[in-house]
Amino acid sequence: MRNPLQNLHPLQITRFESCDSTNRLLLDAAESGAAAGSVFVAREQTAGRGRRGREWVADPDDSLTFSFLWTFPADPARLTGLSLVVGLAVVRALSDRALGECTDVRCGLKWPNDILLCRADGSYAKAGGILIESALRSALDGGKELAVVIGIGLNCGDLVQIRQVVKDQSIGSLSELFVNGTSPQVVLQKILESLFAAMAVFAHQGFAVNRDAWNTHNLWQDQFVQIREGNAVLHEGVCRGVDVDGALCIETVSGVERIISGDVSLRKV
Repeated sequence: MRNPLQNLHPLQITRFESCDSTNRLLLDAAESGAAAGSVFVAREQTAGRGRRGREWVADPDDSLTFSFLWTFPADPARLTGLSLVVGLAVVRALSDRALGECTDVRCGLKWPNDILLCRADGSYAKAGGILIESALRSALDGGKELAVVIGIGLNCGDLVQIRQVVKDQSIGSLSELFVNGTSPQVVLQKILESLFAAMAVFAHQGFAVNRDAWNTHNLWQDQFVQIREGNAVLHEGVCRGVDVDGALCIETVSGVERIISGDVSLRKV
């Protein structure tokens, strides 16, 4: 069978039993010239980071934590919607029946970078997140390029164990998606296949071609939500998904508000 990663960036996987942060290590490697397509995977992270400076807990056998490197032209505008495309690629990979018989738990997305589970009782739980960082470096052609490190953390282990560690939010695990569970390493391979293919398309076509698919997997589509900054409610209305630029659209009593900054909090009411 043909390797789905052929004709894309070469795949180079480096594995760590334990490290502080795969994103930090791969950023350092990128600045030293690491090739696009490099992947750093850790069984344990001691200083993993999430969005807005939050800690990402990654204990051995309970998580799949990895970072991968891709390169883009030295134009930050070309990265618009990248985290949304990454999330979509992850959800598509987790929907692959080759991973095993599925339960009635649904995997989906929350803007801008969360992987959510929707359970049969209608409750939602966070199963993973995405952190994107970049560095400007010299390209082989003598110009400049953006070395973009995409970090992904996914809860995979026993849900009871995970809840003992993370108690400040509703947490889910990929183990809920499959009747007989699944191996983090099998999940990693499927996600990498999906991610690398998605990056090849994104590099040439941007986010717009993914908009409809992202909205289809948006678990809060057409739900009543709030946009908060700290304790302040900035906007309140119905979530209408994202537009072609990846901005979140909230239909309020005074019209549609476009949310661009990911430094705010999106909450279902």
